[in-house]
This record gives sequence, structure tokens and C-alpha cells, in this order.
Amino acid sequence: MSNNLLIAINKPQGWTSSDVVIKVRNILSKALGEKVKVGHMGTLDPIATGVLLLGINKATRLFDYLLKKDKEYIGTLTFGTSTDTLDSTGSVLKTSSLPKLSDIKAILPQFKGIISQVPPKYSAIKINGKKAYDLAREGKAVEINPREVNIKDVQILQYTGLDDAIESITMQVSCSSGTYIRSLFFDIANALNVCGHMSMLNRVRLANITIDDSVTIDELAQDPLAHFIKPIDVLKHLMPGHELTAVEFQKLQNGLSINIDNDAEYVAMIYEGDVKFVAKNINGEYKSQTNLE
Repeated sequence: MSNNLLIAINKPQGWTSSDVVIKVRNILSKALGEKVKVGHMGTLDPIATGVLLLGINKATRLFDYLLKKDKEYIGTLTFGTSTDTLDSTGSVLKTSSLPKLSDIKAILPQFKGIISQVPPKYSAIKINGKKAYDLAREGKAVEINPREVNIKDVQILQYTGLDDAIESITMQVSCSSGTYIRSLFFDIANALNVCGHMSMLNRVRLANITIDDSVTIDELAQDPLAHFIKPIDVLKHLMPGHELTAVEFQKLQNGLSINIDNDAEYVAMIYEGDVKFVAKNINGEYKSQTNLE
């Protein structure tokens, strides 16, 4: 079995994404009897839980194909206080009254579709080579340009409080890559003329990988080799596939192009039951851009 695989971890709250990478690398290296390379496919903040997709060995090369895919979250927006981090880990900046349920329902539609948002100053976005959260912690001014994101859907799942004084709402959000749920929740509260911050976040889907496909660190430790995901099981949902002949396989392996009946930008090249290359269309022929062999 190839060890160039994927694994989905249900990240626990309080762990950084790097914490998970280190723990999984240690577990798998011990189980396989060799040092393995592990990398995550998109950061989750320490406060967040849920789907953290990891690449093992050469599968880490799939980062660019998976990072920009849609995601789905369940998060809670708590009203009445705002914080410097836009979530419950920060220091309280202001307090306010609570909004009405009817007002929340009335403004939510304006946050669907293509919207502009400013990422949090406490984020990993780089400004002149330094991460924004490092600058913010140093007390330096942080200017982050707004960006366009696509909110595919946002639905209220439940709420606490009275209809004329909502304490918190839990929402399901489907969105494009690059969306900051903390910023979305801040903007919703701001549109209601109240304070608010994100108090819970759970990523329940990344591309076609859901929370049900994910395992906890404890489950992984109990049976380290039982939870791998083949690249084909993810990539077949993201791009067309092509079954390689032995001759085509050798050509791609040797850096040559092949001609197939397709016009997509990227094609997953499949051989012996799994993806061996992701090839790019260059002037009508396909050449390997990512080698998983």
C-alpha cells in the first residue's frame, strides 16, 4: 500500500493545527516504522473544532487543489459583547443591548452571495512578510484590505434568549475558501447595531470530506492504519479522472505529455486504483503538475 494518503482529523478545541500535525506524525511514524511527512490542508483556529484534512508524505502536494474548495461550518454568534479577536478568546472591547429575532432574520439575506469582508487582525494573513496576529500582539497597527468571499448559504439552526432579546444564534454556513466566520459574525452583529463575537465554531465539511469521515486523535492512536483516505476518493469529486495505460503512466513519470479526450484544466490521472498524478492541460496535452508516485 502506498503511504501517500490523506487522513481527516476531528480537531479538538484548544489545539492548533500544528499541534495536530505533530501528534499525527508521531503516531503514524511509530505505526509505520518510518518517519512520515504530514501537512494540513487549511488551518483551523485553536477555538475551532472539526474537519482538519491532513496529507501524508507526497499527498501533502495536493494542498493547492484542496485549499481553495468550499467549506461548511456550524458556529455560534453570541450577542452583547465584542472582543479584539472577534471570538471568545479575546478581551472584551464593548457591550451592547441584544437584538430581536425578527431583525436577525431580516438582515441575514444580505450576507448571502458575494460579499466583502475584512479578515480579523488576529489572523495568519501576512502583512509585509509578518503574520497579522504577531503584529497585533506587538501592539502595532494592522491594516488588512477587504476581500470578496462567497457565502453560499447561511441558516439559523437554533437560538437562546427571548424573541425580542436574542442572546446567541447558532448558524450553519456554507462558504468559499478564504471566508472568516469570525468576520462574518462580527459584520452581522454590526448590521444589527449591536456587539457580537463568535463563541463556537465547528467545521463540518471541507470539499467532500465531512465530519463523519473524520476521526479523533484517540481513535487514530488506537488503530493508526485504519483511517486513511485514498487521494482518488477526494479528487474524483474535484476534477475529471482518466485511467492511465501503462504507456501513458511511463510518459507522465518521465516528464512527457499525453493526449487524452478531455479539455479540463486539471485531470486526476489514475493507475492501479488510485491517483498517481494531477496533470495540467497545456496547449491541449496533459503534463504532470503533481506527482504522487
